[in-house]
Amino acid sequence: MIASKPLIALALLSGANALVAPQQRALKTISMASTPVDTPETAESAAAPAAPMTTLEAAVLEATGTEPAAVAPAPVAAPPVAPAAPPPTPKGRVAQKRTENWSDLALPFSGRPAILDRALAADSGFDPLSLADSKVQLYVYREAELKHARLAMLAAAGWPLAELWDTGIAKTFGLEPIIEENGGRAVSVLNGGMGMISPVYWVSVVLFAGAVEALSEYKKGQAKAADSQWMLTGSYVPGDLGFDPLGLYTIFGKSESGKMLMETAEIKNGRLAMLAITIYALEEAITKNPVVQNSAFLFEPFWKTVENIMMYSPAPYSQ
Repeated sequence: MIASKPLIALALLSGANALVAPQQRALKTISMASTPVDTPETAESAAAPAAPMTTLEAAVLEATGTEPAAVAPAPVAAPPVAPAAPPPTPKGRVAQKRTENWSDLALPFSGRPAILDRALAADSGFDPLSLADSKVQLYVYREAELKHARLAMLAAAGWPLAELWDTGIAKTFGLEPIIEENGGRAVSVLNGGMGMISPVYWVSVVLFAGAVEALSEYKKGQAKAADSQWMLTGSYVPGDLGFDPLGLYTIFGKSESGKMLMETAEIKNGRLAMLAITIYALEEAITKNPVVQNSAFLFEPFWKTVENIMMYSPAPYSQ
């Protein structure tokens, strides 16, 4: 009985050591794991305080002698990304045109410049000096061409009408007929007579032209600010001031092709007017006669022209 007591004590001591040893090893493992290592990850994790053990984790540690594995956090879904906006679609000014023939080019023997893609009206591919080296420069030149074309159309009509009506209008208001004093020719740089015009008229003309130009730039700036990609979308057309009291812009239809027809008619008549006004000035400077006299058949009624042909033409035969 006495001999069995040491055996029982030894067994109890061994069991206690068996229970305590795993806990000591676990604590040693935890202390070693918590020892900082000179790495950026451990330095960052050391700065944050360790989370306390839960009751379940402590029970697992006491039963197994190992620390339970950390549960990885559930991945957070990335927020949905909005799809990219589609590129602006052109208004169909180029896509709706028919296949180009050689007769559509101003110079059939030469190729069409790449910058002239027929997006503008009356584009015949004529740029032999390559003045338009970019799309922006092309639109600047088109606006300048339209402004000169519109001014030339007014001048081509006003020049002969002034020579025909100036005398009668001036006498009606008790004024001196300037064109009559200038030999019946319109006042111009080559014909002279500029000094006979009142300075008030010149100041009025300059102010009116400046107001129109300012309005043009203002409306153009508004249109471009509303659509930064106006060259691609076609939301702004060079020369479009929004001035159309008679609704002539859509006389061929409200579609893009219909508007293109009206733009083509305007620019072609404007180009013809620029040539006409140049010929007026050169003709009167050379012949010293008014254009309404040199080309009288263009400025009198049709029946009067027929009458003159019948009355004053030579006889078709002689007896």
